[in-house]
Amino acid sequence: MASIDQLKSLASSKLGFARTNQFLVELPQDFASGSLLSRIAELITSGSMGGGDLNLLCASATMPGKQVLTHERRIGMEMQKVAYGYAVDDVSLTFYAMNDYGIKKYFDTWIASTVDENNQVARYKNEYQRDVKIHQLRKPILNKGFDFGPIGITVGIGGGTAYSVQLQNAFPTTISAIELNNELDGLVQVSVQLSYTRWRAINDTQGFISVSGGFGSIFR
Repeated sequence: MASIDQLKSLASSKLGFARTNQFLVELPQDFASGSLLSRIAELITSGSMGGGDLNLLCASATMPGKQVLTHERRIGMEMQKVAYGYAVDDVSLTFYAMNDYGIKKYFDTWIASTVDENNQVARYKNEYQRDVKIHQLRKPILNKGFDFGPIGITVGIGGGTAYSVQLQNAFPTTISAIELNNELDGLVQVSVQLSYTRWRAINDTQGFISVSGGFGSIFR
């Protein structure tokens, strides 16, 4: 049986345990001019939504899984399962909404680009499919606290990425309803479902600056 010291040594050699609250979602922001998605780029550049700020607002995300599809085949005297493909599930993302509702406008515009609402005709896939990246971050190497009036913010530097995936040809299929309530003073959240054709692990070792404050932990 492994001892506590062995576990500590292993954790130290592997840079500690991965944390669920240390992640980053990179949303697409470079849309071709002339397409419906260029409206998103216009919102970003006009100041309605601040480019990288979109990524800071992600409260939760699911790292995608993969299921191998099988069927039974007789091999000799036995029935055996053999693989014939794989399936993936949609990815769920939840974002905090600011008072400009920029993140809601972002996904409203993106989902509107998939189907023409007037005649219910689907548009070409290359008009609305984009790649999305999800990064699992390592624990920051250096943490520094700052006070901005009543707000305290801790900035973590270094750490980099432990694991990254790229959702290929992704697009939103669902924007969940937002429940408003007079009896609760909570933060508005926008939840979306993304579909995609496939995902792949990527070697993305760039470093990020983590910022934690009133929203919990958010990263850039």
